[in-house]
Amino acid sequence: KPSPVSWDMSADGQPSSEAALLITVSDPEKHGTSITAAFVDYKLSTVTQLSRYAAKEFFVRRRYRDFVWLRDRLCHAFPGCVVPPLPTVDSPLKDDRFSPNFIERRQAGLQLFLRRVAGHERLRESSDLQTFLEAKVWELQTVKNATGSSWLGALFDGTQESLKSVQSLMAHKVPDEEAIERVRAFAANYATIASASASKQHAAVRTQADMASDLRQLAPALDMLSQSETELSLPLTHMAAALDRVKELHLARVQAEHVCGLSALLAFNTGMATALNEVLANRDAALLQYQKAAAALDASTKERQRWQEAEHSGAPSPRSGVLGKLDELMYDPQKGSKVEVRVKEADAELSAAKERWEAISTSIHTEVDRFHRQTNADFSRGLREHVLEQLEFEQAQQREWEQLLDIVERVETVPGTAASFRPSSS
Repeated sequence: KPSPVSWDMSADGQPSSEAALLITVSDPEKHGTSITAAFVDYKLSTVTQLSRYAAKEFFVRRRYRDFVWLRDRLCHAFPGCVVPPLPTVDSPLKDDRFSPNFIERRQAGLQLFLRRVAGHERLRESSDLQTFLEAKVWELQTVKNATGSSWLGALFDGTQESLKSVQSLMAHKVPDEEAIERVRAFAANYATIASASASKQHAAVRTQADMASDLRQLAPALDMLSQSETELSLPLTHMAAALDRVKELHLARVQAEHVCGLSALLAFNTGMATALNEVLANRDAALLQYQKAAAALDASTKERQRWQEAEHSGAPSPRSGVLGKLDELMYDPQKGSKVEVRVKEADAELSAAKERWEAISTSIHTEVDRFHRQTNADFSRGLREHVLEQLEFEQAQQREWEQLLDIVERVETVPGTAASFRPSSS
């Protein structure tokens, strides 16, 4: 069971447990033995006061790919919202994805994702979220198979490559209003800084993991040395045992860092910064769609105008021969009504595109404000917890060394003679 993420609070500073929708991820189970086909699923327990759910308490089991589907649906249904990130597919520690440590880290990340979604007043209203939390496995698969693409899918699929593609298309657009340009500059800079910070912290934790690996090899070496120096057997044996316990302290600290510590906070914050940039890319894509819809309406309107002018000027004298036959084949008595239909469709698409773009533009400011409040709250609590955990870690190491010092101080040496061990006076 993963340690609770102590800095996981809602954006308004209230604990996630006080939200109208409380979701807990627990009880991971591995299914299958094949390397390619095996997977782990998790129990999702939901407690809610929202009336649209069939029960107040219920649970289902979901695997990682189901979470990926849910986030994708949320991104497409709410393009103006910063959708929380999922834990990365690959382990930052490069361990087996079926190892208890990897599963513990992923479980904590999945729970954080769901709690942040449930704490968002718009995302928690998602029908896809309700399906994800309530549906039986086969029902969810049926919904996933029937899920179609949205207006955004043709322009932007959430990948870094399509984000760059949209940004390239928008490179020559008219500059945004000053407030949006400030948000854009902040988001780009913040994502870079957050990613660099997460990378440096990971390197520091990796060093700690390497220290544990070195201690794992040193302890047995001292054990073997104790067998050669019989007079020092007891202190060397104690030192080997102490180093083994210090190694375990380092390993526990490394794991805690990636489950609920500063490393987890920085990784999540980096994902949130990326999600904020995705919203800006969604706005760019919506504006591009709006511009294309406006061009399509303009083209359809001009086509209608040409047809009307041709109708009012009267039909030209019929041509004879092959050209006359060609005119007969190309004549469409329904052309006027077809042109009108195209104009109406283009006008409807323009209205829809304009509404999408304005909705995203309006929500961006709310989402940025939420992003700042949430980030400040997370780091305010997270940094304090990190300092306290480091103090506890250092104190635990100090206790080990103090106990060992009591042992080694009883080793007596006389020049020219072998060392001897003086028993404790107590």
